[in-house]
Amino acid sequence: MKNKWMAAILALTLGGWGVHRFYLRQTELGLLYIGMTIFLSFKILGFGLVNLLGWYDAFKLMMMTNEEFDQKFNNINFRDRYGNKRKHTPEQYKRQGKYILLDEDEVTTQKTGGYFDKFKKEKEASSYKQSAIRKLKDFDIKGAIEDFNKALEKNPNDIGTHYNLACAYSLNEKSLESFKHLDLAVQLGFNEGGKIQSQEELAYIRVLPVYEKFKNNRFRLTQEMVDELKNYQNNLLEELKKQKEQQIPAQAQKSSYSILFQEYLREENK
Repeated sequence: MKNKWMAAILALTLGGWGVHRFYLRQTELGLLYIGMTIFLSFKILGFGLVNLLGWYDAFKLMMMTNEEFDQKFNNINFRDRYGNKRKHTPEQYKRQGKYILLDEDEVTTQKTGGYFDKFKKEKEASSYKQSAIRKLKDFDIKGAIEDFNKALEKNPNDIGTHYNLACAYSLNEKSLESFKHLDLAVQLGFNEGGKIQSQEELAYIRVLPVYEKFKNNRFRLTQEMVDELKNYQNNLLEELKKQKEQQIPAQAQKSSYSILFQEYLREENK
């Protein structure tokens, strides 16, 4: 087991010769420090450049917590909480020096993907997002919602996707889902409250009484608001069911949900 303070002391005193690097099993860097000391004559205030690098290394080592030091330099010798030396799988050996897992299993040791995997997901998310925006402009609301959700599966923290999905749900008269994605967009950093208040696609949710509470709470959703939206939705569906049971003529049933919604609001505001 390597000791943080021993490494820091070696960096302070013999850092110019890379002794601390050899101590930390970083042989290549140690040889590089020796080569720089031999071949570089550049000095700052009488001190060799490599000595300054050694002091910098010492400062970084002293600023590390014991856990960070162990994760980076003691992973090979790490023992579990019972004092037993862990048997590493080939995949774990490749990851040594990055982090330590106390209780590893098939889930925690699976590959997480690298830069190219992340780049691929972001590219796929962008493709779904652009497709959804085109469908939204063509009034294919259902298709737009499907593509926006696919984009979020690839990149769940995209602010624009959450905001546009909120607009699509509003156009589809699904108020709860619209509010939820607006809330997520604001949580992730969306700060254009004026746009929420003027966006044409969000007109449906702005006429709801709960919208004022949502706005006054800086466009953040609370459980109370969620419950209120669920009650509105359940009441509207019950009324719509009653109307269908009364066999309303086909002409009158057209856009019945929207008409019923407006009537419901008028009754609430009397």
